[in-house]
Amino acid sequence: MSRSVPIIGAALAVATLAATMKRKGFFRGALDTGLNATPFLGAAKNAVELIRGRDFIPDRRPVRRIPARPATAPYR
Repeated sequence: MSRSVPIIGAALAVATLAATMKRKGFFRGALDTGLNATPFLGAAKNAVELIRGRDFIPDRRPVRRIPARPATAPYR
């Protein structure tokens, strides 16, 4: 079982790759997943993030969208 633990951790990191890239962006998501997939470095990173209370690699800021004017609204 001790030999399969790094493989399980890497498999979990790859399984969350798409969601992480969507939340953090392409390069930040790939870097975060790569660090998490590294056996001892990923565990240390996650432990420090848990104690610290925030991510080392922050999520990207949400894009603020301006709502479109409805077609039936009068022009001003």
